[in-house]
Formats: sequence, structure tokens, C-alpha cells
Amino acid sequence: KDKIPAWPKFAKPVGVVQDIAVNGQPGQVCSIAWAELTLATNPEHEAALDILYEIFHGPGGAKKRVAPWKPHNSVAYDNPEDSVLNLADTITYMASKPTILGKERRVQALSLWNTEGKMEDWECLDRIHFF
Repeated sequence: KDKIPAWPKFAKPVGVVQDIAVNGQPGQVCSIAWAELTLATNPEHEAALDILYEIFHGPGGAKKRVAPWKPHNSVAYDNPEDSVLNLADTITYMASKPTILGKERRVQALSLWNTEGKMEDWECLDRIHFF
């Protein structure tokens, strides 16, 4: 919080995604169905992420951050087998809540999660509140 006193605001969402990830497929680290609002990044977000990356990996750390960031707001999770999530329902729900799609968002807190194992095993390790 000393290095990033407030997270930069997000503009209105730029898309809606509903998908299923399968562990072991390229780029996938777990099996999960989800729906999300896709958000846009900006220079302030990228600068804040650079600071976070330095905090977690040290200055000049061996692991390099991939930019640009692809921010999103997860709105639903489900088991990938026989998931009831579908794109039509996700879009219909989002359209029925005008403030979800039409307003910018400010971030109240950032959470650090251990996402190893099944979703029921996920654990919030820490949360930093900005206000």
C-alpha cells in the first residue's frame, strides 16, 4: 500500500467471455468453467503491475512480466463437466444490469490467492484494502 496507494480505476468493460479451461491444454493451469467481464488496461495499470511484480519477484527478477495485462472481473465459476454456464445467459444477465456494463470501477482491495488444487481448496493468503 505504501508503493501503490490506490489501484487505478477501470473503464467500462470491453467484452464478456464465457469459457472452459482444461488443465494441461496450452496456457491452462486448471480445469474450470467461468464467465467474466473483460476490462481494458491502461498505462497506470501497467505501471502498478510492474511495481507488484517487483515486490513479488525482486528487482530485476528472473521471471519477467508479460505485458500488456489482460484484466477481467470474474462473475461466475463452475465445474467444467456438465457446466450450466453459457454465453447467451451470461450476456443476457449482464445486459439486465446496466451499471455493470456502463460504469467505471474502482478497486476496493487486492487479494493474493493460492489457487492450487480444486476451487474448494483455494485459499486467500492476504488482502490489501485501499479504502
